[in-house]
Amino acid sequence: MPRDVTELLNLFDLERTGESTFRGPQPRTHLQRLFGGQVLGQTLVAAAGTVDPERPVHSLNAYFLRPGHNDVPLDFEVEVSRDGNTFSNRRVVTRQGDRVIFEMTCSFQRREPGLDHSAAEPLDVQPPDASPSLKEVLERRFGGGIAMLSEWDALDVRLAARPDATASGGSMRAWVRTKEPMPENPLLHSAVLAYLSDTTLLSVTTVPHAIEFLSPSMQIASIDHAMWFHRPVYVDGWLLYDMISPSASNARGFAMGRLFQDGVAVASCAQEGLIRVLD
Repeated sequence: MPRDVTELLNLFDLERTGESTFRGPQPRTHLQRLFGGQVLGQTLVAAAGTVDPERPVHSLNAYFLRPGHNDVPLDFEVEVSRDGNTFSNRRVVTRQGDRVIFEMTCSFQRREPGLDHSAAEPLDVQPPDASPSLKEVLERRFGGGIAMLSEWDALDVRLAARPDATASGGSMRAWVRTKEPMPENPLLHSAVLAYLSDTTLLSVTTVPHAIEFLSPSMQIASIDHAMWFHRPVYVDGWLLYDMISPSASNARGFAMGRLFQDGVAVASCAQEGLIRVLD
């Protein structure tokens, strides 16, 4: 549970253990297993460690294969799939001991001019200073005994609109940023963006249903996560996270999210997860 941005960034300070292998630290946490956003961000940093810094990440696709332990270091093995004139592709296997817990493929591209358009940022939301924090909302609903409440202390997450069940499925909108300024390092901003993209996305899949996402009657686990980075992003400035869930079936929930900053789309993501109702 990173208490501030310094502790959050420490997660992405990987030790190089070989030409294309890295080891990552673990945070203090009350959770029984690793937060998926941490594994996403750290694995992305490992992949980028083998790529020309002039080629920022533009997409990633990942699978959560096993739950990660919170007391065992993460080891990242990067495979150089391709380095072309424009794109670089990497595949990363993330292990704890001899257990593969996570796999990611990602693509990097040198910046170049081209066609440019963006969807409009949703307007029917409260501004950040009028929006309640996620921590306040969860404390009002569940009390202060939820371990998750202190897991994202480095982030400022505020609900920009009440979760709603609509014809298009469940929806949720949130403002999010780091609570403190970030260094001028585009890779770290992308890694933190991947980290925060996993904070609320899967929870929107239960919005159309009577059961609460954090109910003890729910078994929750991320299965996969995909992300596309459209434009440079600054995670210490407000981002509007617009999330919907088009489908839930077969004990799986599917959600999509769009991240806006200064009125333009900076990233998109999609996730499917286990949302099993227990007896």
